[in-house]
Amino acid sequence: MKIVFVSDQFYPRTSADSEQIISSLSALGGIADTTLLSATYRNSQADTQQIEDYYQKKCTFQLSFISHFFRNVRAFEKISFAIQSGFWLKKNAFDISYTRNIPVVITLILFTDIPIVFESYRPWPSRNFISKWFFKWLTRRAQFLGIILHSKFAAQSFLNVGFDSKQLLIAHNAFSMDDYKYEDKTSIRKRYQLPTDQMIITYSGRVNKRKGVDKIFSLAKKFKGSLFLIVGSEREGEIEEKAKSFNNIRVFKWLPKKEVFSLLLASDILYIPPTTKARDKAKNTVLPLKTFMYKASGVPILGPDMKDIREVLTHDKNALLVEPDNFNSEIKGLEVLKSDKDLRVRLGNQAKKEMKELTWTKRAQKILNFIETRSGTIYHN
Repeated sequence: MKIVFVSDQFYPRTSADSEQIISSLSALGGIADTTLLSATYRNSQADTQQIEDYYQKKCTFQLSFISHFFRNVRAFEKISFAIQSGFWLKKNAFDISYTRNIPVVITLILFTDIPIVFESYRPWPSRNFISKWFFKWLTRRAQFLGIILHSKFAAQSFLNVGFDSKQLLIAHNAFSMDDYKYEDKTSIRKRYQLPTDQMIITYSGRVNKRKGVDKIFSLAKKFKGSLFLIVGSEREGEIEEKAKSFNNIRVFKWLPKKEVFSLLLASDILYIPPTTKARDKAKNTVLPLKTFMYKASGVPILGPDMKDIREVLTHDKNALLVEPDNFNSEIKGLEVLKSDKDLRVRLGNQAKKEMKELTWTKRAQKILNFIETRSGTIYHN
C-alpha cells in the first residue's frame, strides 16, 4: 500500500503539530510505503538529514515538496498548496491520501478520486456552523474513508454530525521511551546549573497566555521556596519579560526533545496549566502532546480535571488532577504533591508503567489496520 501524507506545514518547524506528524510518519514509514508531501519555499527545501537532526527521528518515509515562490499570507499559502497538491496527486500513483488539512480534503474530493483519510485533534464540527455542515457533507462521500482522532473528546463531535463509529479511529498520541536516556536527577541538575536541594516544578511547551502558562506567576508568588521552570521559549515575549522579575522562575529556550526530557527528569513535579482556556477559548489544544512525554518521564503530574485529560490521566492513580480555573484548588493540589514524596513516587511510577505500551510504532500499526479495513486493501509486510 502506498500512502501519501499531505501537509501544508513547513519542515523543520517548532510546534507540537509538526513534532507529532514527524513522529507518527517515522513510525508509519517503517511498516508501509509512505511519502510526506509538504510545503516549502523556493530554494529552502529541507532534506532528510535536516529533519532527522531537528526532530531526532529516523525518516523512514520519502520526501516530496510543493514550493511557494513568495512568502505570502498564510491563508493564501494553505489554499495554494491544497490546489497544487491535488494536481500533484493526479500525476503520482498512491493508494491512500492522508492529511490533517481541510483545504487539502476539499481539493482532493473536487479534483481526484484517491481515497482520503483525515486526522485531527480538534473537535471540528463543534467549532462553528461551517465546520459542522462540511463534515456532515463528508459523511456522504464514499471517497472519504474516515477520521483518525487524538481523543474520545474530539471523536464525539464527529459522531454528533452523523459519522459511524466504524469511520472513526481514536488513536492517542504516544512516546517511544527507548529513544530517550533516563539519567540521575542530581547529575542533570548540575549539568543545567539547577539547585540540587530545591523543589523544581516544570512546564514544557508553547510559552504564551493562550496555554495558561501565565498562571505560573501566581504559583511562584505563593511557593517562593520552589523553583519553576518554563521550557520552550521561542522569543522575548510578555511571559519571558515578566519572568525576569522572579528569582524563582527560570526560562529555557526551545530545546531538542532529548534535552527537554532531561529537564523533565530533573524536576519534582510537572505542570499542565489547570485551565479550560487553551481548549475551549483559544480552541487550539485538546489532550496536549506534552501529556505523554510527561507520563513517560515518571515524574508526577499536576493537571486539570477535564474530560479530554481524563482519557489518559486518572486522579490519584497516575496524576493529581485539580478543578480547572480554580486557583485555590490548584494551590491545594500542589501543596499535597510537595509534601507527600510517597505520593509523588507512586503517581510517577504508574504513569511511566502505562507509557511503556504506548509507542509510536504501535500507534502506526493501529492506523494502518484502520486504513486497510476502511479501504478494503491488505498491505503485505
